[in-house]
Amino acid sequence: MSDTNLATLLVLISAFMHASWNAVVKSSNDRLSSMATVDGVAFVVALMAVPFVELPSLSVWGLIVLSAVVNVFYRYFLIRAYHFGDFGQVYPLVRGVPPLLVVVFAACWLDESLSLPGMVGVVILSLGVLSLLHVTEQWHAPRNAVAAGVCVALYTVIDAQGVRSSQGVLSYLVYFTLVLSVPIPLFAARFRRQALRRHLRENWRLSVFGGLTYCAAYALVLWAMTLDHVAKIAALRESSVIIGAVIATLLFKEPFGRRRLIAALTVTAGILLIKAAA
Repeated sequence: MSDTNLATLLVLISAFMHASWNAVVKSSNDRLSSMATVDGVAFVVALMAVPFVELPSLSVWGLIVLSAVVNVFYRYFLIRAYHFGDFGQVYPLVRGVPPLLVVVFAACWLDESLSLPGMVGVVILSLGVLSLLHVTEQWHAPRNAVAAGVCVALYTVIDAQGVRSSQGVLSYLVYFTLVLSVPIPLFAARFRRQALRRHLRENWRLSVFGGLTYCAAYALVLWAMTLDHVAKIAALRESSVIIGAVIATLLFKEPFGRRRLIAALTVTAGILLIKAAA
């Protein structure tokens, strides 16, 4: 299998896992505790892997810390977006904004550029994702979702640089997870201790599932970034929106309908164009 095809396969598997752990967060009535427990599981997994990976260099540590800061803001905006809006509204917007921004950020930071067919594919895919957005009089959810999407684009490019500069995908992932997985659990333990304990008692199985899928999804997408252009990886990853739409229909009883079917076909067309431009 070529590097390009392997990257595509890795990203599509990652997309399924990403939609799954987002659904875990959305399914909880206490999304802060849900995110904290997912992070806690991820921290334990990363800690167990420390003896088996190399310590990152000083320059890579700088990228890890920078990415972790952007990720904390992403999670803050994501939690607020889910508080105000439903899964079918928030998730498409959070995932539809980044591909277009990553094209710009990757060109400026990583000196990467896509061919014209690849650019057209990214635009079509993003439009397909954004077409799922339903506008309401309440703008708190869309505003926070867009802010989360900008953060996704930023940390995607930062992580691409980090994983390419590190001693391997696992080295970057393990130490990045250790840094990122601390702030929200500490905050929840300090200010929401009783709620966090109750959430752990009632939802520990979902928390373990969410933490494991979160780690696996990010490992796969980081690996893919070492094999192909970051802008293509970022765009292909947003196929998770279609998976998210199916999850929203099956679990949260949100309607699928003609709109989501058209969006799914548009996203598929974008993926095919991106692949044809490989």
